[in-house]
Amino acid sequence: MRVYWPSEPDTREGAGGGLYWVLGLLIATIVALAAGFVSGRPRPRWSWTDAAVIALISLVGLSARHAADVRPAYNLAWEWVGLGLAYLLVRNLPRTRGESSALAGALVASAFAVAAYGLYQVGVELSEIRALYKANPQRVLQQLGIAPGSASQIAFQHRLLHSNEPWSTFALANSLAGYIVGPLIVVLAVIWENVTQRDDGTCRRPLAWALDLVAPIALLLLGCLVLTKSRSAYVGFAAALVVLAWNSRHRVRTRTLGLAAGLAIVVLGVVVMAAWATGRFDHGVLTESLKSLRYRGEYWVGAWRLIVSQPGVLWRGLGPGNFGWAYVRFKLPESSEEIADPHNMLLEVWATAGVFALLALVAALGLGLWNLFAPPRALNVEPDETRVQPRLPTRPSAEPPVRPLWIVACAGGGLAFLIFWSVVVRFEVDLLARWAVIGVAWLLAVVCGRPLWSRRAIPVAGLGAGALAIAVNLLAAGGIGITAVALMLWTLVALGLNLREDRTCGRPREVEGRVTIFALAAAWAALAGLFYGTVVPYWKADGYLADAESALRAKPPNYAAARQALMTACEADEYSPRPYLQLAAMELDAWKARGGLPNDTMYLAVSIAMHKAVSPPRNPNSWSLQRDCAAADRELLALLKGALRPVQEIRIRGDAVQAARKATLLYPTNANLRALLAETSAEIGKLDDAVTEGEEALRLDRLTPHEDKKLPGAVRERLERQLPVWRKGVPNNG
Repeated sequence: MRVYWPSEPDTREGAGGGLYWVLGLLIATIVALAAGFVSGRPRPRWSWTDAAVIALISLVGLSARHAADVRPAYNLAWEWVGLGLAYLLVRNLPRTRGESSALAGALVASAFAVAAYGLYQVGVELSEIRALYKANPQRVLQQLGIAPGSASQIAFQHRLLHSNEPWSTFALANSLAGYIVGPLIVVLAVIWENVTQRDDGTCRRPLAWALDLVAPIALLLLGCLVLTKSRSAYVGFAAALVVLAWNSRHRVRTRTLGLAAGLAIVVLGVVVMAAWATGRFDHGVLTESLKSLRYRGEYWVGAWRLIVSQPGVLWRGLGPGNFGWAYVRFKLPESSEEIADPHNMLLEVWATAGVFALLALVAALGLGLWNLFAPPRALNVEPDETRVQPRLPTRPSAEPPVRPLWIVACAGGGLAFLIFWSVVVRFEVDLLARWAVIGVAWLLAVVCGRPLWSRRAIPVAGLGAGALAIAVNLLAAGGIGITAVALMLWTLVALGLNLREDRTCGRPREVEGRVTIFALAAAWAALAGLFYGTVVPYWKADGYLADAESALRAKPPNYAAARQALMTACEADEYSPRPYLQLAAMELDAWKARGGLPNDTMYLAVSIAMHKAVSPPRNPNSWSLQRDCAAADRELLALLKGALRPVQEIRIRGDAVQAARKATLLYPTNANLRALLAETSAEIGKLDDAVTEGEEALRLDRLTPHEDKKLPGAVRERLERQLPVWRKGVPNNG
């Protein structure tokens, strides 16, 4: 269910979008433990891969303790914990091959539904949303749950107005590609398994009929992947196909492999040409590849400099959601953008939780893929009870698994619940088309895929190749902290390990007694207590923020009620800057509504709230919030021009300079911050600083090739005009 709502974290909003999902997993986990307690004989699966995954999750969670930006670190740490719980549940709840295969089929159905909505989005919704957004941007942002002025709005606006790639339920096309490339490989592996293995007479329906039904699923997933224009996903897709072909080399003739490769090239060519003919695919995918690779190199250089230069990051990391504010200090001047992750999963985990987390990630993926691709071992037949006989080696059964349709039905029930919650409970009728497309596509995937899925046991190597495709994509695109993408990666690994019944990783172990269950229940209780202590304050503050918004939407706005709600939100969640930022905006509006008089000293509450937003225990190292503090002080000075006492004016100007200088130290290659510091320094008479910062702003403006990083024309002209004046006022020290 996690893929059906956005999983890219918005750190400015606290990155708490997935906390209800984590709560659901905590509930599912205690239900599973209760079942083991009732039976008294739990049968867990466990392997070194599982140990490495849990070590990775634990290290990322512990890294949140020393994060500078605490609120998003805590919330994202819980999403990592949710990934760990989901992984362990998938490893231990399915008891048969059929149940694991059914879960894999449900994952493919979800990916197909998301991809179908992506194509519908490109073909129908995109032009409508563009027109609606241009006419009323606030309404569109409100419908999508995007905060105005946030990084999510900037990313959404750029994607909406300047691209035609599908993004479906994600924030970026790259994330969508990273999610669907694994299930696409799994579908192709199932097709390949059925085509290359002889029919033993147990299959009720002809193979051609099953292939005809499943072909649209594979083609739609492939078409959506092509339209995302995700080069890293293309590389992952190609790498997975090569590995599947290599894995089949001993049981399929070379001629057959050659014919399959030729057919794949033809099909891919037809899909690409169809996309080209409709204007959804162009030569920019190829011509921009070197530019994209150069951008990645710039990101990686900046991330590496951060890891080795900032104290403590090498060994213990920054904590989840804290890369963005720290990266800009080491960002190359010519680099294109402020990024939230290094676009490389190895650097991302290293920067998040330190070198030991990196080693755990490498161990988890290495051991997992090794188990999935390793050649089959002989199984031992248990001796007959009546006589002693030698254990005979046998091959793993290739019989079609029993199809536990109740698992697929429950997966569909989860989707139905989300549709009911969105349309009926929250009455989001504007999203009805989205849910209709997703729901119908999900049902089609199940109906069309089941005849082929039930013919043979799902190939373990196919699940391994799907996980490999996602991992290769994450090496260049990043996003292992994006929950839905990471969930697909680890779930495919878990299901593949379940199906390796010829290895210890796939065989359940008998555990006598209830001691183990008691220990696991105690660990769950500790997790639940931590969850309550760290998340409930965030939810309480969210509720008070909603109350404040309701009070401000009243006619006329109820500023007293809004102020009380916002101040209560500040007390409820001491780690979040959001209540203070909204309090500052509300106090400014209230002061203006009262006439904006200089003798109404409530304007001071604006500056106080802004500066509290960047005071510990909130993150004082957020360059964007420091910039906002300086901008708020300058706005107050402009509104009160000539009406302040000298002492008051000097104090506010000093606060503006201090905030601008802090922002510049945190983001030294930002030309606009340098220009802000130059002008604020000149306003308090520090002309030597103004000259230095102004010259640096113009130098950075000339250096960057990116228009969005250059100075606005008016600011550039103002600096060029003021610099000679400032230079004349600089004392002659020589």
